Amino acid sequence: MSLNNPSQDLIFFKDNSLISDKIINQETTTTTTTTASNNFHSYLSVITYNQSTSPNWLINGLIEDTLFGNATKSLNNHESYHQMKKKDIIIKNKKIMIISFLHNKEFYIKNCKRIGINLEEKEKEQQQQFQFIDYFNDLFINLIKNPNDSVKDINKMFDNIINSLNNDSKDDVDVIIIEGVEILLFATNITSNQLIFNINRLNKKCRQLFVVSSKECLFKNNESIGVTFSFDDPMIKINDFLIKLLHRSQLNITLEPLITGRAKDITGSLTISKGCIPYDENLSISINEKEYVYHITKDSQVKLYYR
Repeated sequence: MSLNNPSQDLIFFKDNSLISDKIINQETTTTTTTTASNNFHSYLSVITYNQSTSPNWLINGLIEDTLFGNATKSLNNHESYHQMKKKDIIIKNKKIMIISFLHNKEFYIKNCKRIGINLEEKEKEQQQQFQFIDYFNDLFINLIKNPNDSVKDINKMFDNIINSLNNDSKDDVDVIIIEGVEILLFATNITSNQLIFNINRLNKKCRQLFVVSSKECLFKNNESIGVTFSFDDPMIKINDFLIKLLHRSQLNITLEPLITGRAKDITGSLTISKGCIPYDENLSISINEKEYVYHITKDSQVKLYYR
């Protein structure tokens, strides 16, 4: 790998996409993965990261790809995107919902404005292409009254989201991104299984769910030797949650710092790998298993290179 080589576009699938149109534009099917509440397949991707490799830039790219279908062209070079003629910009008219336990709506509005996306405009449109659920500001003020007796409150939070998603196919949300949900395992008495149950319920309401979670707490094999475990320990709960989540996913994206630390011209690495559950064979899509290194510049541009 040489940083003198041209930067690469980030793609998750071999059809040169981040979110394949074959996932988003599914026809009505009847299989074991189709539920009574929808007429499409529901897929799960897991994005894990370390504290020093924040995935905010990647989430912005997924938002852009859902709304415009061109993030793979603009992720590495936003200037060329702004210079594109209006007729060349693809409007996907797909809907995305962000559920955040880490940031408020203004955070995403500001970040996406930097790459030429007006989320406020998308939110106000009749089709409401962009929806934001704020579980950051009032989480432990209004939403969860007692962290030691939280399961009913947390179930209600997920109920409210699910009930807001109309079963009418015209009102389907195509992509949901939920970030920072692991804070519930840290700060409340909910178990990993109870949280996974709610994630599964949410997954069934969209074609593509991305769960974005820190993996700082994942134990390495040698770190668990001689350690006494308690299932009430937040670290154990988060380990259990992530392992079970990865076990039922179709696609996994891992962001990590360099083993040698952060270099001047490299921020970290990104690895794309298959999950344990394959995509439906009728979709005929293949995961682009690759490893990149990436660099976030001072002006927030992202450059990616094959490793």
